[in-house]
Amino acid sequence: MEWQAKWIWHPNGEKVNQYLDFRKTFEKKANELANYQLRISARTEYVLWVNGRFVGRGPSPCDMEHQYYDSYEIADWLIEGINVIAVTVYYFGEKDIRTRQMQGKAGFLLQLERDESLLLASDESWLVRTSPRYGVKTERISRWGGFKEIYIAEQEDGWEQRQYSTESWVSATSLSSPYGEGSLWPRLIEREIPALKYWIVLAESILRTESNYGSFKDAEVLLDELGRRHATVDASVPGAMPSAVIDFGKEVVGRPVLELTAPQGGVLRLAYGESLELQYVDTFILKPGQNHLQPFGRRACRYLQLTFMAAPETIIINKVQFEMTGYPFEQEASFYCDAPMLNRIFSISSYTTLMNSHDHLEDCPWREKALWVVDAVIMGKVIYSQFGDTALLRKCLLQGARIQNEEGSIPGTGPERNHFLLPDFCAYWILGVSDFWNYTGDIHFVETLWPSMMRVLDWYRKQRDDTGLFANATREGMWCFIDWTDQIDRRDKVTAISLLNYKVLRSMSQMAEQLGKMTESKELTVEADALKEAICQYLWLPEIRLFSDCMDGNELSGHLSLQTNFLAVWCGVMEQDEALQFINEYYFGGKLASVRGAFFQHIVIEVLLQLGLAEKAADIIEGYWGEMVDRGATTWWETFDSDSALCTIPSTYLGNTPTYLWEGVPVSLCHAWGASPAYLIPRIVLGLDLSRAGQGKLELRIPTWEGAEASGEFPTKHGSIRIRFERRNGRISGITEIPKGFEVISPEDYPLQIHFY
Repeated sequence: MEWQAKWIWHPNGEKVNQYLDFRKTFEKKANELANYQLRISARTEYVLWVNGRFVGRGPSPCDMEHQYYDSYEIADWLIEGINVIAVTVYYFGEKDIRTRQMQGKAGFLLQLERDESLLLASDESWLVRTSPRYGVKTERISRWGGFKEIYIAEQEDGWEQRQYSTESWVSATSLSSPYGEGSLWPRLIEREIPALKYWIVLAESILRTESNYGSFKDAEVLLDELGRRHATVDASVPGAMPSAVIDFGKEVVGRPVLELTAPQGGVLRLAYGESLELQYVDTFILKPGQNHLQPFGRRACRYLQLTFMAAPETIIINKVQFEMTGYPFEQEASFYCDAPMLNRIFSISSYTTLMNSHDHLEDCPWREKALWVVDAVIMGKVIYSQFGDTALLRKCLLQGARIQNEEGSIPGTGPERNHFLLPDFCAYWILGVSDFWNYTGDIHFVETLWPSMMRVLDWYRKQRDDTGLFANATREGMWCFIDWTDQIDRRDKVTAISLLNYKVLRSMSQMAEQLGKMTESKELTVEADALKEAICQYLWLPEIRLFSDCMDGNELSGHLSLQTNFLAVWCGVMEQDEALQFINEYYFGGKLASVRGAFFQHIVIEVLLQLGLAEKAADIIEGYWGEMVDRGATTWWETFDSDSALCTIPSTYLGNTPTYLWEGVPVSLCHAWGASPAYLIPRIVLGLDLSRAGQGKLELRIPTWEGAEASGEFPTKHGSIRIRFERRNGRISGITEIPKGFEVISPEDYPLQIHFY
């Protein structure tokens, strides 16, 4: 298709926290059979109606230089005669946001084609107004997120319907051509993943009600799916604030939906919390009569508080639901074993991944919704194993390449261009491409990203000093993350960064070979070997057979950490006998500060599996994640110290977070990087490794986990892999069913029957 639409906006220009309504009518002839393809984009978000019916919302968050648009077939929404397209567009407009999300110029773009011929397009003929339904003098939810909302239901005037007077509206003004040279939006990209799905959930319980000089009666009926009865609220006494706190039982992501009758209006405020530390975010000024309420912005919580005020007559609540939204995975793995805690951990890991899978893979659905590289890479491993999907990871890796910095580094977060420079995240992005290739076998995708990977590698090369090591890590603007802990010395030549650089070189050598770049492959291997030699020469402590955290100038740091040495094993630099000594003496022996973050635990577990310590790995998962379960976790926390007081969970005021007593930084209780048990537990318990499925290789190990029975089913593009076994009197028996087309890599004494179908 050829874009003929223009980017348009209100003639008064863009403003911070701005809501605009756009309208355009057109005629459909009688008995006309045609395809009506509508394409739409906006900066920052849109909601689309056709003839008063909701069609969709979007677009996928993106960098302004690579702007996404959505497509809808709207024939089913149209009628004979006059039809109307109505769109509310929200523009964030605030520059002060920590992760640089929602940036760029304001704009709206739409084009409608009938059987591939232009019917209408956004231009100066469209009508626009500042939406009267939203109060915009609101404060921020946090510096990581958007603004709170005030919705004035009294201002609903049927503007999205066909029959409506636009007398007070004005003509839109043109901003730019749709794309290309001279446009504010150089590239338009059609949505690369399926549309998000929506579904409804109800609360599990009413945690409490409070009269507060009024009354809140029959709140428990809000749990009734059929809505056969109603709750009532009396907030007629001056200053009365009756309220109820609803518990959904676990994290929900989307938007609450409320239907209520307020005979003479009133005020409703909604507070949200992943824990019971609730924050008021949405305020609704109710109109007299029926009110159908839903916030514009996406929310995430476990607990929802409804507080009513200033209602002269009793309010009747007909419905309180939560409209969930998320990525439409088509398949999902199943797993069972006779260890209830492992089953629970597996389930929570899968659910945490679901709650962070949207238009991109998010680190957390409430605080910032950002595309952090390491969260996406870990979630990728989960998704390959758990859902068999590749489209979402592919999009996320592409978005990383699209915002690559001019000097070659990849920003640590996205999907919009930003200043976050984390040298280890640059490595994890390349390793994420390698994981994608191993799982999918899509060497053409590797070829597409090869120039970007080489630019990252060239950037790494420029960071080395005459020792051959990554150096000057303490420079302004650089953050050597490694793990969220202060127990790592990160000065100058940081060992972990050079280790990851080595692993990148080895991975790129393998990919170059598959691309037929044999000379480059050999050169990358030689470069990797030289870097390994430099790491061992300068950063190895031979007297204790461990790697130091760093070297500052010419002085080797005396500080040791588990993270540095686990990475040395994981990246293939530490030999097996050295690794076993380190694990037994320093890790199990407790000689170094423990790993307390959920992120780095996936590297710990992978190393233990690599060394044949599956039973130990299971113990760690049951101990670390199991302790979260014992403290009430229903999704995984961003950070957690299992040695903390049993009465604590992550909180600004309770600890279990690096931002302890740091007000203004929201704590995440649904964090993607903690979901690794979803792919690790099948490896530990069932001996199943799907990481090289794209190469047609399926790795099966002897199940060494000592439980009595286990089973699982895991989707792949060739069909599902099914494993079940039982252990009786020390002997294991069972079956592994595998779709034809896989090469099975397994030991000669693999005890389960292998059946191809």
